[in-house]
Amino acid sequence: MDNRSREELAAVLSGPGCTVAQKIAAFVRYYNEKAGSDDPAWQVSKEAWQRYEFLGDRILNLAAAGLLFSGNPACDEGTMTQKMGVVANESLAAIAGHKGVDTSLLVPAAIGQQQAYGDAIRGGAIEACIGAISACAGLFTAVSVARDFLAGEIEAYDPSANYIGRLQEHFQQSGRPVPVYAERSRTGPDHQPVFTYSVSDEKGRILGTGTGSSTAEARQNAAKEALGLLHPA
Repeated sequence: MDNRSREELAAVLSGPGCTVAQKIAAFVRYYNEKAGSDDPAWQVSKEAWQRYEFLGDRILNLAAAGLLFSGNPACDEGTMTQKMGVVANESLAAIAGHKGVDTSLLVPAAIGQQQAYGDAIRGGAIEACIGAISACAGLFTAVSVARDFLAGEIEAYDPSANYIGRLQEHFQQSGRPVPVYAERSRTGPDHQPVFTYSVSDEKGRILGTGTGSSTAEARQNAAKEALGLLHPA
């Protein structure tokens, strides 16, 4: 991509008046046009997607840390560290839903061949897109889009409601392997599925089960039940 093209793309993605969903859709159109495709889904190879995902993960962490540091002067290091859970893949998937980003258009068929994408893939799709924006339009533009994506979400993020993180911390403090989550069932119509997940310890003992309208919600509810078992009121 020549310098003029990079500058044009950066201007579109950094300009005012567009939602983050519109910016991501504009980037996908631009990327596909350069590849000679008019497909609405992102035409990117599995290998490139995974490399972009690696880069985007770091950029989202940078953007979140900057927003936390500048926007929360009263927060201590421990609180800011807990708040960084906002860039976990499951949180990114939930934010994408809030902000109208259609992550199904950001996942190559080779990675998401199943009909219902998991939250890890949805979150990874946001990371990959941010990484690709950095490669195509520069780091400054990618950080700007990442900040748009996270705007208002850090303030709303409640670390105490991150039962998955709390359960993992319990296991790590005990020197045990992290718990394992497994999908038990998926019911309901495709447009309104209900997921059931379990969480087990290193010996395969089920500690909790949970249901939800997304895999993230079901896993959180399973972890919540497990914490109730480990730390009864």
